Amino acid sequence: MEKSAHDTFFVTECLDLENIYIQTSFNAGTSTSWVRADPLQTDIAIVDFSNMTTEWWGVNDQIKSHAQRIANGTGAIVVVPDMYNGKQGLNAEEASHLMGNLDWKNAIQQLDQLVEDLRDEKSHNQPPSDIRKVGCIGFCMGSALTLALASRYTGKPHPLNACVAFYGVPDQKTFDLSHIPLKTPVQAHFGALDAHKGFSDIETAKKLEQLWKKAVKEKGGRHAEGIHKDEFDVYIYDSYGHAFMNDEAWSRERRRELKMAGEYDHDFANQVWSKVFAFFTKHLKSV
Repeated sequence: MEKSAHDTFFVTECLDLENIYIQTSFNAGTSTSWVRADPLQTDIAIVDFSNMTTEWWGVNDQIKSHAQRIANGTGAIVVVPDMYNGKQGLNAEEASHLMGNLDWKNAIQQLDQLVEDLRDEKSHNQPPSDIRKVGCIGFCMGSALTLALASRYTGKPHPLNACVAFYGVPDQKTFDLSHIPLKTPVQAHFGALDAHKGFSDIETAKKLEQLWKKAVKEKGGRHAEGIHKDEFDVYIYDSYGHAFMNDEAWSRERRRELKMAGEYDHDFANQVWSKVFAFFTKHLKSV
């Protein structure tokens, strides 16, 4: 990755999982680390906020696997920022402590800076057609961060180009999510059996869907401007609970310990991934 216009530079360390790397940026005296997954070929850029921005566990093998899967499925460079600064939750108590201590204001600022860095120096002060396309995706806590970031970018000259959220919604008293489908193509995925009240349960999913429907009906959405056909899609899957995309053995065991509804379903997960890959390819592919 090239040096950005923000005087950021990067240090890279290769890992064992296919084309996975650890990178650290040094910017204005501070440092931020992230995991980067490269496909064999790429012509689009995606920011994968799955710390979650992984779920609440941190950047573990499950998140790295998701990142590599997205890179391979879309041809994108996928970047997973490490919001816990190298720490991971190995059990629910540790993960809850890490998530509870996360400074959301600072986290959103870091993600904002990362998006600007991905939109490299050649993109600054250029027309929209020349701006590098960047989307975001998040799972659980990362889903909430993703929607919060997309909300923040609705007020900027160049909103995010695509957004995908899996089972997590931020505090809507703090973040106005209604403008997202007016500026950014967005998908949100939920399990109908999710028990996380006010965060990712079916009532929260339906409220989000109604919020977006109302906003698009009243304000026209980007569809009215002819930019894309679908302002948003909210998918609610009947037979699944929280974290239904996690396929790693460790993650599946944690789901059982926490008594989350349903088991991992390989065929179902592949169908959902296909929706994500097609969505990102459609909205982020360089011409």
